Amino acid sequence: MRGLFIGRFQPFHKGHLTIVKRMAEECDVVILGVGSAQHEHTVTDPLSGSERIVMIGDTLKKEGITNFEIYPVPDINCYPAWPHYVRSILPPFDRIYTNSKVVKRLFRDIRVKVVDVEPVNRDQWRGEEIRRRIRESEEWKELVPTYVAEYLEKIDMKDRIKPIFGMSEETEKEVAHLLTKKDLTIATAESCSGGLVAHRLTNVPGSSMYFITGMITYSNQSKIELLEVDEEDLIEYGAVSPVIAEQMAQGVRKKTGSDIGLSTTGIAGPGGGTKEKKVGTVYIGISIGDEVKVEKFHFNGDRWQVKEQTSESALRCLREILEATH
Repeated sequence: MRGLFIGRFQPFHKGHLTIVKRMAEECDVVILGVGSAQHEHTVTDPLSGSERIVMIGDTLKKEGITNFEIYPVPDINCYPAWPHYVRSILPPFDRIYTNSKVVKRLFRDIRVKVVDVEPVNRDQWRGEEIRRRIRESEEWKELVPTYVAEYLEKIDMKDRIKPIFGMSEETEKEVAHLLTKKDLTIATAESCSGGLVAHRLTNVPGSSMYFITGMITYSNQSKIELLEVDEEDLIEYGAVSPVIAEQMAQGVRKKTGSDIGLSTTGIAGPGGGTKEKKVGTVYIGISIGDEVKVEKFHFNGDRWQVKEQTSESALRCLREILEATH
């Protein structure tokens, strides 16, 4: 007998473990499908598919459960076709364990035996509640298996689910006021934000008084040719680094003759991240006079949300510097 249980497992909690333990007793093989496997590093889906597979696998082994298999199940966003899709990408299974009315109906329609799962401690044993507790620094470890708690601390789960902030027109207006008041000009060199900072700097009437130009130096070659970024530093440190953010800010200031050079370089996602430089890692550089300030950020959310937060943080950093400039 081969049983299937599908979930997002963001994260794997004691409710999930209760179901898997029951399945391990009733089935020869427990098949676990990691749903929404393509999503990662967002507030609602902070863990990647591979991270969830590792987390679940190691937890079950520590619990003494060995008759399991784990597979990624990416979304297709088509409910009628979903059970056929699941059956096509997973090994054969005889039954599915679920408490979802929709899932029950869909799999019954294709003549798969459905085993009802009664929710246990549903108010607490659910991903949304656990993520909320982690985000708000409340007690949460008792809601997940011990290994899961250790794993989530190791990857700094709290940082991944910190709130996402958006763009504020007030920030744009305040920066415009300060640039005009102090009679300073600015030019931008953007990579991950794709020109969004320049767009916002010119979103205020009268921006021609302070804005000179904006460069979208997306490729490494454009950074070298347009900003005179050092090629050896690009190779050694990578484009997403404080060294390159500094050179970009200095380069655009010197090239344009502006008083201020502002740069952005980062990984907007959803791909491109590494263990050392995760999706959402962004460096913002601001060059003014002989000084350069570089700030590192890690943003959550999808590609657009990372770009929004990058632009907002860039303007906030600029505002802070302008307020301190005499």
